[in-house]
Amino acid sequence: MVVLKRVLTRKSILNFGYADVRDLSVQMLLDLGNQKYLINAYFNLEKIDFVEDVLDELGITPEFRFVKPNKDNDLHKVFLKHRHSTLSSEEKISEFRRSKAREKAWLVKKVKHNQKISKKGFLRARNQGHF
Repeated sequence: MVVLKRVLTRKSILNFGYADVRDLSVQMLLDLGNQKYLINAYFNLEKIDFVEDVLDELGITPEFRFVKPNKDNDLHKVFLKHRHSTLSSEEKISEFRRSKAREKAWLVKKVKHNQKISKKGFLRARNQGHF
């Protein structure tokens, strides 16, 4: 059995994940400040690896690297704790704000969905088998 492994460089297009990042290159994600997505891909996807300079830019030092194809959720948790402890106070504040903004957007989306469900037309359409 042959296990395929993708080693991504800065110019590599992801071609996996959500639609908003699927067509972006690794360098574009780094420029956008979306390192968390790449870190999650490294630790949680067993067939995705990065070249050494990208791993260094993500802050994944040799002590947190492992042999691919493999994934390591426990090491991912340890790395996130280490990364959080090394962030400056400004970076911690900006990360907290982004997480709060995501949480608020999710709540707004949930409320709008609940309002849609309670409308008479939606309920009629669902009862007639359209949803």
